[in-house]
Amino acid sequence: MKRHILFGILLGAAVLCSTGVQAQNAESYESLMKSGNTKFAANDYISAKTYYEMALKQRPNDAEAKKKLDQTLVKIQQDSERQEIFYAHLDAGDAFHAQNKYEEALAEYDKALAIFPGDKYVGAQADEIRAILKERSDKQEAYNTAITQGNSLLEEENFDAAIMQFEIAKEIFPNDNLPKERITEAKRLQSLYNEKVSRFNTLMDEANNLALRKNFDGAIQKLNQALELFPNDGQAMAKLQELRGSKDINDRYNAVIAQADQLYENKSYKEAKIQYQSALNIVAGDAYALDMISRLDPLIAQQDAEEAARIAAEAEAARLAAEAEAARLAAEAEAARIAAEEEAARLAAEEAARIAAEEEAARLAAEAAAAAEAERQARIQNTLDAASSLLAEGKYVEAKSKYQEVFSIDEGNAIATAKINEIDGILAQIAADEEAARLERERIESLRPQYNAFIKEGDKQFASKTFDKAVEAYAKAEELNIGETYPTEMIARINKIIEDNKLYELNTEAFTMAANTPRRFTFNPVDVASRRSNYVILKARNLTPGKSFPMIVSFGSDSGKNGGFVLAISENEEEKTYIFRIGGQYKWFSENNTWIELISENDDVEVSLVMISRSN
Repeated sequence: MKRHILFGILLGAAVLCSTGVQAQNAESYESLMKSGNTKFAANDYISAKTYYEMALKQRPNDAEAKKKLDQTLVKIQQDSERQEIFYAHLDAGDAFHAQNKYEEALAEYDKALAIFPGDKYVGAQADEIRAILKERSDKQEAYNTAITQGNSLLEEENFDAAIMQFEIAKEIFPNDNLPKERITEAKRLQSLYNEKVSRFNTLMDEANNLALRKNFDGAIQKLNQALELFPNDGQAMAKLQELRGSKDINDRYNAVIAQADQLYENKSYKEAKIQYQSALNIVAGDAYALDMISRLDPLIAQQDAEEAARIAAEAEAARLAAEAEAARLAAEAEAARIAAEEEAARLAAEEAARIAAEEEAARLAAEAAAAAEAERQARIQNTLDAASSLLAEGKYVEAKSKYQEVFSIDEGNAIATAKINEIDGILAQIAADEEAARLERERIESLRPQYNAFIKEGDKQFASKTFDKAVEAYAKAEELNIGETYPTEMIARINKIIEDNKLYELNTEAFTMAANTPRRFTFNPVDVASRRSNYVILKARNLTPGKSFPMIVSFGSDSGKNGGFVLAISENEEEKTYIFRIGGQYKWFSENNTWIELISENDDVEVSLVMISRSN
């Protein structure tokens, strides 16, 4: 439309000039030429043309008039070309303006103004766009800030605040789809997060309820499920550690109580009391153990009294037997004496009877001494057997106490001494093991923040499908050796993803690469749509363990090498998997690469896999 307006202005000027010339028919040739020159000098070439044509009518063959007319026609032609260029820029500017492509529109309007600087329409359009761009620039900063803050808050899972920022961005540029998309995504993630939080809270409540009922196994299972949802939750981790300790105490307590109860049922009251006392060492002030000990004390006293009575009865019986035997011997002696008196002639027989009586008395005394020693040895052996049984059951403190009882019967007993030394060694080892376990727990706790940081980095890289960096982070977490299987599982998961998405497996069996001898594999170019997500996976084993060395991996095409990277072959003799994100190299993405080449520097290496894969 403005093109027509501009043409109208030019046509009107021509008409006016023609009218003016007609009014000057009487003007001389010189006057017409002068007017033409004035208009030419003022760049009014249409008017100048008219004056020069009029002058030629007066002097048809005038060379000066022809020359000026020709010059004017050239200028008019040039103006026409400039106008066409002007209109092209003007039309382009209007089209961009209609599409709200303000930067492109302003560039076109400025080009048009370079041709016709004074054009009011174009000038007005350009001024309008500059105002829009200034306003947009002011808004853009606020828009960018809102989008950036929203993304940051979304990453921190602060969904309400993130949605608020995206709403601010949407208000600034209502027609921009990005804020709307981010709001939808934030609400979706918020819903998923709320579901996770609800499930997490439910699991935590269930764990607490199970713990109150001393169902520690069930409570620990619930906490592990909760940590699968939020692996780094401090409350769940602390509760899990607490319950594991409680479970350990409870298990040990129950085991000792079970043994004590069994001994109680078997009427082994002293041994039962020792076990109940051991239970009190595990759970101080335990009511059940205290109650059972109070029951056992009178029973033990009764057993001790019965045992003392039995021993006294046995001693009395032995004494009476000895007295009876002595009486018998006395009677026999007396009979012998009487027989000797009555039978003086048989003095030799009487002497023999006396000697026999003395020998019999000696025999009986020896038998009594042997019986007493046998009883003592039996008590020693019974006590050793009881101690040995306790030792076999792993009741080291009770066994040691029992062995010490042997010394009251046989001071310095070699077997008891050796066994007590053995038990002291075992108890010392148990104490050392417990100390080692404590130190290991402290080591794990000291490494936990570092472990969590590696896991967070690994999860972040995994989420962005940067698998090489994810594996690196998970491997660092794994090397801390704190007893967690998560990093190992994630590395295995990544390996499976890469295996499932493999594009080329370049070797069919393992091979040995001689040092400094290249090995090249060819393949068809990878589809450009998936190149940026490409990985190269190698499995290699050091054939000279104890020494690390580099392996150069290059890639290229028929036109030559386009890029590569270097792997440090591990000094360990075990096979290791190497993952490299080759899609991060521009030349892999931009070129149609058809080969990969390996060179092991200075040492031989066994390669079992060369594979090209993608993250999805």
